[in-house]
Amino acid sequence: MPVKILIFNPYFYPGYKAGGPVQSLTHLIERMGDVYTFAVVTSAFDLGEQQSYTVIQTDTWQVVQLNGHNVMVWYAAQPLTAAAVRQRIAEQKPDIIYLNGMYGFPWFIWPLWWYRRGKTGNARVVVCPRGMLQPGALAVKPLRKKIYLTALRWLGLCKGIRWHATTPEEAKDIKQMMGAEIEVRVAANIPKLPVPYWEPAAKLPDTLRLVYVSLITQKKNLFLLLQALRHCKCRIYLDIWGPLVDAAYWQQCEKLIPQLPANISVQYKGTVLPQQVQATIAQYDAMVLLTKGENFGHVIYESFSAARPVLMSTFTPWQNLEARQAGWAIAITDTKAIARQIDRLSSMPAPEWAVYCAGAYALAMAYLSQNNAELAYGQLFDTVKEA
Repeated sequence: MPVKILIFNPYFYPGYKAGGPVQSLTHLIERMGDVYTFAVVTSAFDLGEQQSYTVIQTDTWQVVQLNGHNVMVWYAAQPLTAAAVRQRIAEQKPDIIYLNGMYGFPWFIWPLWWYRRGKTGNARVVVCPRGMLQPGALAVKPLRKKIYLTALRWLGLCKGIRWHATTPEEAKDIKQMMGAEIEVRVAANIPKLPVPYWEPAAKLPDTLRLVYVSLITQKKNLFLLLQALRHCKCRIYLDIWGPLVDAAYWQQCEKLIPQLPANISVQYKGTVLPQQVQATIAQYDAMVLLTKGENFGHVIYESFSAARPVLMSTFTPWQNLEARQAGWAIAITDTKAIARQIDRLSSMPAPEWAVYCAGAYALAMAYLSQNNAELAYGQLFDTVKEA
């Protein structure tokens, strides 16, 4: 019998507004559905929505197809109780309980609670924090997170679990926060396929068409980008795509936009469906994401995979970008320095820009060719022995 993996996450297909974590799960199931049997416990609502999905049944197990693979999904119409979590585990009898993220109370704490009490059968627990333990991510609401992580360690809820890091750097971050003695295994995120055909951006002289595609939250640092644009001298167009997750933060951004100089044009465009992200990014010269921390950054990869370079912070696993002519990783401590970099990119001639488009696509193809998911996830889930 294939190993059965029961996933707990507050958001799942057909939802998309929660961003990368949902994409990570769907790509995992699509790629590894022939190797493992998957079941998912999730909510019946997308991020920020009051109405449940219209294409699902609530509070019952149902079969959902993802790229030809069947997955059993329970869409909860109400917040999960401890008893409901235990019942879902008893019904599925998983070999592995996989917790995606680590801050949602019912989705993270209750499964660990029953695991520590010996009520999950023989299931092993694997936790993937999805970059939540990176220094940049911890810097957002730091006191609250420090108290929470201290309580986790004090209660011993994470004792005996296995941690899933998606990069060696994230593995170091996890050990830094949760203890050097814990077990961490690295299995990279499974990406979307690059577009089959691409063309370089039709870049205009002394002009830059930028696109931001991400959640509107403090972590993604849109406000800092807008502050930097105040100092730009060239003609800059910025379109913003993404769910308005943090309304107060977005209000700060909205107040700043009218104050930008006449050479800067900024528009909020709404949300974009996952299957349209690559085509959307391809309409621009480059993507920009001055994030405070990413363990992977699906949208960064998707920009590369659509042959568009990325201007990003140094708090991502994507490094040596300029050497590979695929993008630019810059410090996010000085808005004027960021503005100078944006102006430099604006003045780059179209033939040189085309080289960076080709470099971005080559980087996506290289990542895809090196992504040995079967081996890495086999070692993570104990179906393949480590060498």
